[in-house]
Amino acid sequence: MNDRHDPQVVVTAVRHDPGAAPGQTTVIRVLSMLPAHWVCAPVADQDGFELHVRFQGAAEDAEAVSAHVARVFQDPALRGWRRAG
Repeated sequence: MNDRHDPQVVVTAVRHDPGAAPGQTTVIRVLSMLPAHWVCAPVADQDGFELHVRFQGAAEDAEAVSAHVARVFQDPALRGWRRAG
């Protein structure tokens, strides 16, 4: 894949409950709920993470990726986290 030309969505999340799992754990949970063919590059710290999701082809677009990620954030495992931006 050519990183300069592949469409991508950047997902940013922040921990709003100090009792929630740290960002390093949470980003792994998010990755496990995404389609296996998406190419993801996570960067995480204790209180936040950024996930670059790259995809190819007409079957998926930024809106479809964003909608899927929104559903992921409804999972109870992500309680205490919210998408930013």
